[in-house]
Amino acid sequence: MIGKILGKRYQVVEKIGDGGTAFVFKGMDNLLNRHVTVKVLRPEYVSDQDFVRRFRREAQAAASLSHPNIVSIYDVGEEDGIRYIVMEYIQGQSLKELIDDLGRLPIRMAVDYACQIAHALSKAHKHGIIHRDIKPHNILIGEDGRLKVTDFGIAQAVTASTVTYSDAFMGSVHYFSPEQASGGQTDEKSDIYSLGIVLYEMLTGKVPYSGDSPVSVALKHIQEPFPKPREINSQIPVPVERIIRKAVEKSPENRYVSAREMSGELSNFLNGRENVAADEVLVQNARQTEKVKLAEKSRLKPIHRAALVAAALIIALLVFGVLMLRAYWVVPDVEVPAVEGELLSQAASILTEAGLAHRVADQVASDLVPSGQVISQSPAAGRVVKKGREIELVLSTGPDLVEVEDVVGKMVREASLLLEGQGFVVEVLERHSDEPSGTVIASNPGKGHRISRGSTVTLNVSIGGRPFPVRNLRGLNLEDAKKWLELFGLQLGFVDEEDSDIYAAGQVMDQLPAAGELVQAGTTIDLTVSKGPGQSGLQRHEIQILTNDIPLGEEVTVIIRDAAGERTEKFRNTGEPFVTFGLGSGEVEVRWQNNVEIISFP
Repeated sequence: MIGKILGKRYQVVEKIGDGGTAFVFKGMDNLLNRHVTVKVLRPEYVSDQDFVRRFRREAQAAASLSHPNIVSIYDVGEEDGIRYIVMEYIQGQSLKELIDDLGRLPIRMAVDYACQIAHALSKAHKHGIIHRDIKPHNILIGEDGRLKVTDFGIAQAVTASTVTYSDAFMGSVHYFSPEQASGGQTDEKSDIYSLGIVLYEMLTGKVPYSGDSPVSVALKHIQEPFPKPREINSQIPVPVERIIRKAVEKSPENRYVSAREMSGELSNFLNGRENVAADEVLVQNARQTEKVKLAEKSRLKPIHRAALVAAALIIALLVFGVLMLRAYWVVPDVEVPAVEGELLSQAASILTEAGLAHRVADQVASDLVPSGQVISQSPAAGRVVKKGREIELVLSTGPDLVEVEDVVGKMVREASLLLEGQGFVVEVLERHSDEPSGTVIASNPGKGHRISRGSTVTLNVSIGGRPFPVRNLRGLNLEDAKKWLELFGLQLGFVDEEDSDIYAAGQVMDQLPAAGELVQAGTTIDLTVSKGPGQSGLQRHEIQILTNDIPLGEEVTVIIRDAAGERTEKFRNTGEPFVTFGLGSGEVEVRWQNNVEIISFP
């Protein structure tokens, strides 16, 4: 799939995950030049035509949802038997990964996250869309701290298919409502139950029920009492435990009426108003009591009218007091201003002017944000919160600078591992030099420079000296040949000796590599040296072929015919004034281009 383009637009870049129904890829929208998430349905679902129709219908319905806490669906398509959905790409991590990293989440963070999920569910339920698979795996956390719920509509289509409990559904069954576990009718209250489980897990670090199989976990949702959160984490406030227990009631009728009602109680807790609902009831009861007494007033005897007036005054004062107390508790809403990129002093001034407090939650290194400026804020800009709310800020400490190690003289593999271990990207450029091949001869930036992690360090690596043609050593005595090899940085290799009626004893009669071949400094040259004439004692002659008329670089063929037979030698004109050959009585035929020259000896 990597590299494939779907719909002539969406290019698959890399695989980023597997789901129960789909493979998940990071993609690039080549039309709008933005990253997207591409979900490709697994083959077992693609072959189910009923499922495909339900899936397409539900995905198109979910695409109509537009909410800051819901992952947007951009496109749904099919190509070459591949069914896919194109969604908003979220740079960050899933809520499940965050829980695995931290164990328990801080109280306010967990409640804020649950509140954001409830907002998303409220929006979906208003449009008649039930998620049916709310779990931390389907909740993504962006780099700005905002939560986004994904996979709306997919779970609807899966649930409508004929599904048996298997290991593939183990991740979901931990969050099933009792009615889902028993195969009954599900509605928005099933999502509320699952949200209660998610809030429980965020605050305790574990799911309420576990078992060896999906079926055993499902039965516990139906039969076993829900564990008390505060027995696992005593830091959980009583009002938050009460919210969890109401959301996870076995009977749907006893749960919250709507996700909006649940989000309201979560918001009340975040803003210190968890008792407001009880105050409203108190006021309503006081008003009702007043109405009843006034209705009975006409039937009371005159003697009781004075007492009635006193009672009415007391009730009025009580109502007035409750209303005043409620007014004291009601805190106005404000919109969070954007302070990312501002210096801390300026950010503090902006937040104070908006009626908000602030706290530096963390300081981290950043290559993009200068030291002392705000990298991120939570809640994010644009969120509506209560006046006086504390905004958590993350500050930049500037780039994370690292000193480059000295790698000159090391082999390229060792140098690369060392620099990559420091967090750098290594680029290798090959250069000719007198250093052994594979040796680092320079680095840029070099030793002692401080640069940020992720920067590129370029290594110049030796590939040996520049190649040059080896000269023809035939006819030289062995000592002269050694001196020439030493002068040009070549190594003398194996030296063999053979009888020769052409070359005098001690003269080079053959070489490997041959004359004219390209070599580098350090190359080994093998030589064959003459021991003089053999038993035949043939007369020996030397011939010097002048090269001044032969073009430089031209290959020359030399055919020698003498008592030893016919043999062919070749050499390339490297600029030497002449080339020497030895032979007995006979002739030498020299050829290059269209030229032929024959030299005879008696």
